[in-house]
Amino acid sequence: MNETQLLQFSFLFFILATISSFLLNNFSKKLSIFSSTIFGIIASALCLLSSALILIHRSKFIFNIPFGLPFGRLELLIDPLAAFFLMLISMLSIPVLIYSVGYLQAEYIEKNVGVLCALYHLFVLSMLLVVCAANGFLFLFLWESMTLISFALVIFDTNKAESKNAGFIYLLMTHIGSAFILFIFLILAKYTGSFSFASFHNIGHQLPGALKLILFIFVLIGFGTKAGLIPLHIWLPEAHPAAPSHISALMSGVMIKTAVYGILRFVFDFLSPFPYWWGLILAGISILTAILGMIYASGEVDIKRMLAFSSIENMGIILLPIGIGMVFFSLGQKELAGISIIAGLLHTINHSLFKGLLFMCAGSVISVTHTRNMEKMGGLIKLMPQTSFFFLIGALAISAFPPFNGFISEWLIFQTLLSSFHIHSQAMKIFSPICAALLGFTGAICAATFVKAFSGIFLAMPRSHTALHAHNVSYSMRLGMRILAFLCLCLGVIPFFGLTLLENVSESIVSAKIKSNLFNVNKLFVNFGPDGFAYLSPALVFLLMTLLLLLVYFFFKFNTSMSFRKEETWSCGVTPKPEYEYTPSGYSQPLKIVFSEMHTPESFYHKYIYLPLVNGLIGFSHKVRPMQSGILQVYLFYIFITLILCLVWLRL
Repeated sequence: MNETQLLQFSFLFFILATISSFLLNNFSKKLSIFSSTIFGIIASALCLLSSALILIHRSKFIFNIPFGLPFGRLELLIDPLAAFFLMLISMLSIPVLIYSVGYLQAEYIEKNVGVLCALYHLFVLSMLLVVCAANGFLFLFLWESMTLISFALVIFDTNKAESKNAGFIYLLMTHIGSAFILFIFLILAKYTGSFSFASFHNIGHQLPGALKLILFIFVLIGFGTKAGLIPLHIWLPEAHPAAPSHISALMSGVMIKTAVYGILRFVFDFLSPFPYWWGLILAGISILTAILGMIYASGEVDIKRMLAFSSIENMGIILLPIGIGMVFFSLGQKELAGISIIAGLLHTINHSLFKGLLFMCAGSVISVTHTRNMEKMGGLIKLMPQTSFFFLIGALAISAFPPFNGFISEWLIFQTLLSSFHIHSQAMKIFSPICAALLGFTGAICAATFVKAFSGIFLAMPRSHTALHAHNVSYSMRLGMRILAFLCLCLGVIPFFGLTLLENVSESIVSAKIKSNLFNVNKLFVNFGPDGFAYLSPALVFLLMTLLLLLVYFFFKFNTSMSFRKEETWSCGVTPKPEYEYTPSGYSQPLKIVFSEMHTPESFYHKYIYLPLVNGLIGFSHKVRPMQSGILQVYLFYIFITLILCLVWLRL
């Protein structure tokens, strides 16, 4: 069975999972959950295997869908870039499915759980297909399908007004982004006479510079909305907390990454060549997104909103090296551009793993405490030891501590920024160190934020009745978290296989082989930069840290000259109470004071960007209100005029 057959069977099993979970719901909700999980795991495993084989062999396949349209054939393209995102989506889907067995029984067994399972599989399938679409019409159809299905998942708990409001904001913002993507396809089709991606390939050579700039701005808005780039991020901290926790893990882990695919495909495949300052614009927006996203996360006490803002920060970190790679590519440094893209894609994988893990841990905690407010938690490390351990691993990984996976990708991003000193560009020699410094500053705030989160949730004394009576979650929930925690460690210690696959992806994007003296990966070292600019051995770092911990342990264990005794913590002679604890709000108060201009009751973006736009739209609507006469003949006349204008535009 070859790669294409595996992928076809994968899609078939996703359809079977959807149908079985929906039909069995009327007979047994538990049976619906189990059938959904089994078929879903098989489908994801087949897709994971297929995409890995495509990446290893650097294969490229085109499928023609037997459904003709006037403006072109419907095609699916599976190349190394598409295969990478297929692998990413299916890899996260497996532990999320395992986690969902216990989570759905604990939280949604009394609701229409079969519909939720069916929507889950349709959601995953739509994401898989959208990165394979090779036709503008098909891409838009699948992009909208992904949006509408995820909207249904966000508002699934219809009893909560919060879910409805979050769903409305999400739907509005994503449709604004979709409109800009539609404009891109219409403009490109005007020049090529087709909606096929093959006709769009390197169309940038034929486009006027001003039009290419407009298209690039449309790409930033269209895909930046899905990615959560500031100021287009307002839907993300609303929608992710409202969705079920396993859906939040999937949305944050992989759905927003489809925007990364879109930017890479449209910029490098369609609009190339482009001026170097395009990359500076993307990198500048990205580093601003990273900083502000983490500042907003630092002040949150809602655990899921904190993680959502953290996802905004990490999308900035992912797109930063891609922007730098655009600069290198434009300046003719294709090898350095390829390495920059490797750094961005590696952090894409890593963020999917540790953010999926953190959302699962958050879902576990919320499931037993019935609150998202970290102020009402505390002391859960004794009641939920495994969940606390998994959250600690996720917190260390997202804070880029070795030996976990976040460290290796952020190290590589720093190296790509510093490698700008090896090219003849004064702008890059100024811009890159500033970005590196700001990225380090963002990392410091990130570490402080997750110290606050871990201590506020798991340490000290329980600060509510539900936290006091918390308990371990089910085995399947712990197993799903365990798999992701293990992968966070594995990719941090032995990232070599993943980096080798990413070389194949980046080389297909920049159309250049990365020289071994610039970037060399072996079983022990990662060598980066000309003339050995930087070396790193993740395995050796892990070994040294393990030996150091063992030495400390044995020193205190067998040192007879030192003795310890356990006593209650001194509390100034007062009986300790939860009210005396240092809460998450208290911990983040210094940061709130420093960034008080950003932590305001009324959002800056709502007040100065979206509210004026809404007021302007309402005013415009009042002015054109007389056109809505209620007479059918007038409406038919409007349709006729619109049709004539469209035909004239197509003929120009």
